[in-house]
Amino acid sequence: MRLISVLGALCGWLLADSGSLLRADFPPVRAQVDAKYQNHWPADWERDFQQRGRAILEAQCAANKAEGMGGRTYFENEKRAYGMLMAHAVAGNRAVAIRELQKEDAQAKDWHAITEGIDYYACFTLKHQIRKFFLFRDQFSPDYRARMERGAKRWTEQDPLRRPHPAFQKGGPGWGPDAKNSWVDVRSTENLWLMRVTSVYLLAEFSKNESTRLKYKADLLRYAASLYRVGMGEWDSENYHGHSLSPLLNLYDFAQDPEVKSAAKACLDYVCAIGAVKYYRGAFNGPTNRDYNHAQPFGGSAAAMLWLYFNDTPVINTHYESDEVHVFTSAYRPPVAVMELARKRFEKPVTIWAAKPGYSATTSFDWKSPPEFLETQFIGRTFQLGSLASGTSTGTSAINGFKLTMTDSKLGGIAVQAVPGPDPRFVGSAKYTAGKVSGRNRVAQAGPLAIWLVANGASEWRWVFPDSIRVQVRDGITFLAGEKTWVALTPIHTSLLVVNPQEMAMLSDPKEKDKQWAGHHVLSAKGKGGPFCGVAVEVGESPDFVDFAAFQKAVLERSKLKWDRLEAGEVTWSSAKGTTITFRESESIADMRLAIDGKPHDWREHAAWLYRSDRSDSAPISQPWRGGTLRIVANGKRFECSVFESGQATWHE
Repeated sequence: MRLISVLGALCGWLLADSGSLLRADFPPVRAQVDAKYQNHWPADWERDFQQRGRAILEAQCAANKAEGMGGRTYFENEKRAYGMLMAHAVAGNRAVAIRELQKEDAQAKDWHAITEGIDYYACFTLKHQIRKFFLFRDQFSPDYRARMERGAKRWTEQDPLRRPHPAFQKGGPGWGPDAKNSWVDVRSTENLWLMRVTSVYLLAEFSKNESTRLKYKADLLRYAASLYRVGMGEWDSENYHGHSLSPLLNLYDFAQDPEVKSAAKACLDYVCAIGAVKYYRGAFNGPTNRDYNHAQPFGGSAAAMLWLYFNDTPVINTHYESDEVHVFTSAYRPPVAVMELARKRFEKPVTIWAAKPGYSATTSFDWKSPPEFLETQFIGRTFQLGSLASGTSTGTSAINGFKLTMTDSKLGGIAVQAVPGPDPRFVGSAKYTAGKVSGRNRVAQAGPLAIWLVANGASEWRWVFPDSIRVQVRDGITFLAGEKTWVALTPIHTSLLVVNPQEMAMLSDPKEKDKQWAGHHVLSAKGKGGPFCGVAVEVGESPDFVDFAAFQKAVLERSKLKWDRLEAGEVTWSSAKGTTITFRESESIADMRLAIDGKPHDWREHAAWLYRSDRSDSAPISQPWRGGTLRIVANGKRFECSVFESGQATWHE
């Protein structure tokens, strides 16, 4: 699983050794930010972070040779090359890296002729170009440095977005200026929007192009205000969450305007806090937007990047995103309470109810639209279970509506993932591919319990998880046994969930393009017809149950499912823990009926909070919808940040 390798062993050795490789001045190049904008860590945290940084960057350099890398500059290929070269400049072959960072861009004489041959176009390039500009510019040749500065001034003399470009030919496919007629990348997914807007702001500020700076300052302040009112549009994206960190780190490290720097800090605190909710020992729990079906741990940028701060796992990540150098050369550290939240150092178990916005809500500064997704997150002592009431989205979306992560002593955190669909490679989401989710599906979750129904009684079902988890089938129920966490899967009008050796062999085939699922179990089942089918899920742990055998015994003796009204989408379940759930699915979440031990769940109250907990006196995270204030309480540490409608940010620990 891309985990421990020769490079991983190197990292482990470096982390354990306090010799010359872990110099006290690491990193030798680092952004300087006034202490009033910083979250201050305990000395041992900072020491471990610095040691981890040196180890990761040196291992990254060992895996990626600097020589020749600077020539990989067509369109946005710098999104890998520049990050790796800056890592070399910090912890590896500095002279070669600085030379390669100055290599002429592949499109210097056409697309980028207007900016002195410097690529200020593609968003993924800009993410790195900014740190290269502000941290390493003084190490470049006088000519190259002057070209960068003249190009930046020309690029921001007016708003580069949609400014007519001389390379434009005609509109059509492609994202370059020849097709989009702009001086800067027009793509506006949230992570790309952040790359563009922060970069234009910083270079306009540097170049003293005040009209452009003020326009982008206004957008950045409105973004911060939106984040604290309606949440992140690209919420908890397993694939892209980490890519939003880098541009915000650039803004935080290099902005001079105090209001912008404060807003950058507030945004970083927020992105790290919401990531901390689902970060689990190197893994990342669901639900997630823009989920690209990653095995855990270290699946996607969310877990891989947040791990650099949060750690809390025995495994060294060797799946590099190329953004690591941004983290280790930045002055930013997450608040102490956010670190404690990520490491789950608070009283457990706890339920967190969350509401999620529509995709463009934050970047379009839309505070009026209601939430589009309602989430339940249960954090136990050894696991996290999360779901959306609306389930995993159908069609060609990338919304993961159900996931379980659990403790594993060797790997840190591992995941159990599932889908009402036919393909084990798409257990998180359809990932823009038709036919991978078999119908509208809805989830009713009550703590460690969930009923999952799909409006397709003949639906296929697939469950995928590491083969370190044992599988047993007893009396019509499929049991999964992790090290400290146990799961019971009870079919609702489907065949038994049983191991599918053919699909396991397919995933382990050397010819399989995506190797991440090798070494995983695949369970499959099929609905028996009619309008609905599904599964009841119960997750157990100590001390609720003494051991796996006691959990099995309790489930077999006490768990009772009643689905005589299944044709109407209604199920009643009395679980092994004694909780009774009555659930009636509906196309509209507002019309979906969920009662837990006879008490109806209030969907309107659910939608009134970005984050709310069943422990109101010490909720680990809380934030009202449109409230403007985020509060974190964990392990006796508190953090609160507020952003006013004007974008002004205040915080205290």
